[in-house]
Amino acid sequence: MIYQLLRQGKLFFVGGGWGMPDEATTSYHGIIDQFTYSLRKLNATFLDCGRPLVAWQADTFGHSREMAALLANMGFDGVFINPISFDDELTRMADRSLEFLWRGSDDLGQETDIFSHKLFDGYWTPPGFCFSSMCGDPILITSDSAFNNVDERANLFLESVLHRQAPHYTTQNIMVMMGHRFGYHDAALWFTNVDKLINAVNMKSNEGGRGVHVFYSTPACYLKAVHYSKPVLQTKQDDFFPFAYDKHTYATGLYTSRPTIKYMVREGHIYLQMSKQLQVLARLGNNDKFFEEMNWIMGILQDHNVITGAMRSNVKNYYTFKIYDAVQSATVLLRKAFNKVRNSTTRFYHRCSFNISSCQNFARRKSFVVIYNPLGWPVTIPVRLPVTKEKYVIYDPKGEIVQSVMMKIPSPVLSIPERNTAADHELVFIAKDLPPLGLRSYFLEKITPRVKKSLIKKLKKNKKTKYYIRQANPYTIDNKTFFVDEYYDYYEDITTQRSKIQIGNVPKLNERNDDDVQTPKPRKVLPIEDFTVKPTESVYGFFTDRKIVTDLPTRTTTDDTEATLDETTTSPITTTKVYVSTTDVSNDEHTTESMKVDDFRKYAHLNEESNDLFIENKYIKISLDESTRKVASILLSNGVNTSLDIQFYFYASDDPKQMKTEKKPPGAYIFRAMDAKPEPIINYVHTKVYKTDIVSEIHCKYSDYASFVVKLYEDSPVVEVDWVAGPIPIDDDIGKDVFIRYTSDLVNDGVFYTDANGRQTMKRIRNRRASYQPIDFDPIAGNIYPVTSRIYIEDRIKNIRLSIFNDRSQGGTSLQDGTIDLFVHRRILTDDNGVQTYLNETVEGKGIIVRGKHYIYLSKADYKPNRVFQKKFAKEIELMPQVFADGNNPKVTPEKEKWLEYNNEVLALRKKLPIGIHLMTIEQWNGGTLLIRLENYLEKIDVVKHGTKKVFLKDLFLNIRINKVKETTLAGNIWLENWTPLQWNKSSEFVRNFNDFYGNEDIVEYSRDEGIKPVEDVVLDEGITLSPQQIRTFVAWYRYNDKDSK
Repeated sequence: MIYQLLRQGKLFFVGGGWGMPDEATTSYHGIIDQFTYSLRKLNATFLDCGRPLVAWQADTFGHSREMAALLANMGFDGVFINPISFDDELTRMADRSLEFLWRGSDDLGQETDIFSHKLFDGYWTPPGFCFSSMCGDPILITSDSAFNNVDERANLFLESVLHRQAPHYTTQNIMVMMGHRFGYHDAALWFTNVDKLINAVNMKSNEGGRGVHVFYSTPACYLKAVHYSKPVLQTKQDDFFPFAYDKHTYATGLYTSRPTIKYMVREGHIYLQMSKQLQVLARLGNNDKFFEEMNWIMGILQDHNVITGAMRSNVKNYYTFKIYDAVQSATVLLRKAFNKVRNSTTRFYHRCSFNISSCQNFARRKSFVVIYNPLGWPVTIPVRLPVTKEKYVIYDPKGEIVQSVMMKIPSPVLSIPERNTAADHELVFIAKDLPPLGLRSYFLEKITPRVKKSLIKKLKKNKKTKYYIRQANPYTIDNKTFFVDEYYDYYEDITTQRSKIQIGNVPKLNERNDDDVQTPKPRKVLPIEDFTVKPTESVYGFFTDRKIVTDLPTRTTTDDTEATLDETTTSPITTTKVYVSTTDVSNDEHTTESMKVDDFRKYAHLNEESNDLFIENKYIKISLDESTRKVASILLSNGVNTSLDIQFYFYASDDPKQMKTEKKPPGAYIFRAMDAKPEPIINYVHTKVYKTDIVSEIHCKYSDYASFVVKLYEDSPVVEVDWVAGPIPIDDDIGKDVFIRYTSDLVNDGVFYTDANGRQTMKRIRNRRASYQPIDFDPIAGNIYPVTSRIYIEDRIKNIRLSIFNDRSQGGTSLQDGTIDLFVHRRILTDDNGVQTYLNETVEGKGIIVRGKHYIYLSKADYKPNRVFQKKFAKEIELMPQVFADGNNPKVTPEKEKWLEYNNEVLALRKKLPIGIHLMTIEQWNGGTLLIRLENYLEKIDVVKHGTKKVFLKDLFLNIRINKVKETTLAGNIWLENWTPLQWNKSSEFVRNFNDFYGNEDIVEYSRDEGIKPVEDVVLDEGITLSPQQIRTFVAWYRYNDKDSK
């Protein structure tokens, strides 16, 4: 019946998304994915008759410029939006610009222009014409002459349309919505009354010569009629954030509400991308059922009532379970792929709870991890494995030891109620240059207390001198240099050749501690032959470098040197070679290993607290204030510096009932502070500093519910802030909005920048709007904007930019010069929409604890390589490589020798992608084809020249050869050659770059539009070009390279 109604023109689809996605808190990649899924389903079910012609964003609280660009590139003829801020709507009503031409991207220009219509009454009927049992409006009565009200209702309808609505639009076509939120329950009742109304209005119009004709229509038909009228439309280049109901009420709380849901959406997105990639690259079997379920929940989660947090607790719990279940199912798919590409036996891979520093899998003496990188370029990440306080060694795919260190888990994390583990430390190492679209495995081995360690020194021969070979007690003060923490803290590159190693001063015999023992002749170190596996093998199209040569030394002599030491000798002893013999004396099978001391130094050790007031690496130095022991400044190696304070605050949430006002109460959508001055969360100051060669940390705890750790990793130009917030106290019966303020000495003149859905950059100016004058502006809520991936400020005089990246959507602002505020948690006791969507989230009666990350990047403002790095780094946060633990039977211990036989480093790309190019999508498509989506994520302002990149797709993949591609619109549902965008007349030209224009209106440079370029066939040998911000989607015909797949 649905198909029949579609073919008859009695039913039309609008929008076509799996849900109506929120525009403030969603990622552009997620938006594209859900439209791709749902439009494909409409195509498959209803063919061309089911294709939506217009987009429908009728209930999202604010509208994004990036969303306009995406919808235009998906092939929609227009977008119908609602609501917009009350003062913006009043301005547009006055100048008849409720219909306008919206440019979604300055970089892409005319191809992102889209006709936009503000729904006059939203998706509600005009006042007085709701025909439902839930409404109090009168129905039309014709059967009884005594109560006949048709003429009265018809006149009222005409008055509403002609004098209330029509004057604010530019054509004689007026679209009147006939529906009602929560009110459309009885179709027969509705259509009966609408039929009567249409008939009565048309009769009255004909009799009075008013020239009004009312008929059933659709948004697409209305748009066509408007286009035929050739109106001259005003232009728009900014967005509709933040949304204000009235002068007291701003929907800026939704940017932060339910932060755990927002993080799960981000995590689910990563797992969906990994699953799509490996389904193709690992040549897995049919997984259609999984992808159906995964796409379903990911589409639902982006809905404007879900990701925003406007749900009752039972609804939230339902979706939480669904996304958890989907991610677990994705892990099963990934397990199959990992086993296949690693050519391993059937192993299970476990997704650890790293957000609470918990993973039971590392309790075994031996285990391994697999790290998958879903990005198209090598990525370096720190890996932190929750373990107990013991010593460990980590091996890379070649069997060489990886430098690692043991760090204490902060006490606020240890106190998270959901943690059910003995792990109180994290084993930290750096996974460098993870292969693009590939994986790497690391082997983890615990050095138990039952393992004896002996230094075996071979000294330069001197027959007149005798030396002691001793085993030192690591807990005695005089032997601190012998493999205790301070000694382990000194690391070297694995390739460094050392001819001499300083052992340290050896105490005189009569000064020895009683616990010191004289070591007998050491066990013979067994010679180990070079173990080589066939180099450069390829498994299922993944390049695998399996050449493994042990770097363990063999004895060059069998002389056992007995040594004595002259009692007067106190100078350091030097040696030519140093070996370590480790012998397990437990009941396990006897094994002996031999390795270099340089390798032994890389064993993870427990790092103790430092008395220093700073941490640093080769790029950055962060200092503490000597008196307060709070973070005070940040200095770069190039001299760029600023003061820096990191402080939690909260706003007391307004409660109109307590305050005896008539204002709309705050809730999931609405943020309003009771007091304009925030309260610092600083009941005390507990600061600890830990320093190693891999990572240095400052642990800061200022309250029982607010703490953070500043982390500085080796070779990283970014500072990580690992924050924990909650449970937010409500003993005073007052809700609270918690945020972190980053305070510097920069002067940004009220200007700050936020991203739009993780993509283009939007300029913000404190207390201003770009296209209208706000009424009775709220200086706090009115300045909060959605931050999906980053926010930054610039000091033009000092030429310094301070950027903060986040791991989920949050509200952000700069209320004072030099500051950046990011909201991290909310606990609100009032309800803003009357359906009990309270934000008082609890676990076992206590408020929830939220853990997240911010990343600080300080740089020169005008240095373009820094800008490129920022865009690239944002992608590395959005699609961060994922760590999986070996999840097999805990009683079965994996052996390193067996592990080395697997393919422990594999990748799928044959060629490097140009800088700025992101392989967004590779997934199975219709009829044995692939859907491939490429993006140039740079903006024109980031590049030195034109910024156009070229990708040669034909042989990009190792195991796949692309034979032919055909381009589609962004969502993959229309061949690009079949789409012709509508052209519109506009009242003024677009400016070239709106960010430059906004705040500098005296300097105007207009865009030079060259029109829509004709569609040309893609010639693979000539490459695919992508200009800045361009995303191109292709259906690809391909074949697997069998020779690379064996």
